Amino acid sequence: MKHLTLRGAVRAVAVVAALVVVGCAGFIAWPLPGTLLSREAVSSLVLTDRTGHALREVLSREDGRSVGLPGGRIPPKVRQAFIAAEDQRFTWHPGVDVVAVARAARDNVSAGRIVSGASTIPQQLARRLVPRERSWWGKAGEALWALRLTAHLSKDQVMLEYLDRVPLGNSTFGVEAAARRYFGRPAERLSEGQAALLAGMARSPARRDPYRRPEMALAGMRDVLSRMVEEGFLTKEEARLAEETPLDLVPPERVFEVPHLTTALLQRLPELGLDRASRIETTIDPALQASVEKAIAEELRGLAHRRVGEAAAIVLDNATGEVLAYVGSSDFLDEAKGGQNDGVRSLRQPGSALKPFAYGLALSKGFTPSSVLADVEVHLATPGGAYVPKNYDRRVHGPVRLRAALASSYNIPAVRVADALGPEQVLRVLREAGFQSLKESASHYGVGIVLGNGDVTLRELARAYRGLARGGV
Repeated sequence: MKHLTLRGAVRAVAVVAALVVVGCAGFIAWPLPGTLLSREAVSSLVLTDRTGHALREVLSREDGRSVGLPGGRIPPKVRQAFIAAEDQRFTWHPGVDVVAVARAARDNVSAGRIVSGASTIPQQLARRLVPRERSWWGKAGEALWALRLTAHLSKDQVMLEYLDRVPLGNSTFGVEAAARRYFGRPAERLSEGQAALLAGMARSPARRDPYRRPEMALAGMRDVLSRMVEEGFLTKEEARLAEETPLDLVPPERVFEVPHLTTALLQRLPELGLDRASRIETTIDPALQASVEKAIAEELRGLAHRRVGEAAAIVLDNATGEVLAYVGSSDFLDEAKGGQNDGVRSLRQPGSALKPFAYGLALSKGFTPSSVLADVEVHLATPGGAYVPKNYDRRVHGPVRLRAALASSYNIPAVRVADALGPEQVLRVLREAGFQSLKESASHYGVGIVLGNGDVTLRELARAYRGLARGGV
């Protein structure tokens, strides 16, 4: 009986495997969708300040707009450089390189983590044409699409479609567009070194950006030239000359100002109904923006001895709500300091910045600026035990008037006011003021909410303080 059961299980597995193989074969053999290789031209998008000065230009969105190689001709130097860099067995594998897959599996198992990939040029093209999530199932689907593309397109067609779409940094897609952007010449006139530099960027365009990471870009170029020697595309002497020949990089043409704000806007274009816009005017005041950026740099230099490494600022026009200046960090491009983290939108504990809202609520409940508050030690019962707030100067000041307690930012009177009003009421007012990040219950924050134990954003703070400036509106 057990023997029959085992045989049945084996037969079932064999049937399922056969169905999977037949299904995959049918998928690969099915003709490619007619629109798969189409290229919908997308006009560039320019974001400006309030004067019309360009802050950022985006030549590509989503699939991107690439400049195709003229006449569909693939320059030999470009072809050789990308084969050496990305897919040494491109000319003979069926879309998936089993040798590279086996090698990557061995390396990853040995390291206990993913240290090596095996994506071929057809797989990278499939990723561009039919984006998938980065998972094992996504990789399997990518491999099937690569096999299907290779089954229906010639090797030259696959290479051409890939070279016309490969992302090469700075919102540039395709070798022709990149050649003109970085070297001011068509791809057919690239030198071996220039072609190798672009091929080296394909795997990591941001890390090997020749404008922002020249040493990394040159290291990538040297690596590709070495591989071209191994593949027989160049002699060692030709590779040496290519490495020593000036690259003749042209200066970057496009601007990249107020990066955190423009990045945030670009991420929300569909939500804002602007996904088809070609020009967006922001309310940034260029003179004020420059002053704020300078002030942040000077402030950080003065605080370096206290190990303060970053700062952010947003400036609003209280009357209109317009954002006049926006600085998310001191240097957007400084990866070591996390420069791309937007301090205006990141969650942080606001410290004493929430006290005015509690005092405002107190004034609406019958307190006056002359009300006397007790600035003496207090023990408050909380679910976590007794809570004993302290002033920043570690002193108590006896009876103080409300106006003095607020002006001096004393902690104990603020906590006493929050306790008297009730944390629920304080939290309600804060949410009404626009602090949407305070999502937990009043019992979670307790009276400590008035001292900033809840995370909010600088953008929320600025908006709420604008409300104070407008008399609570």
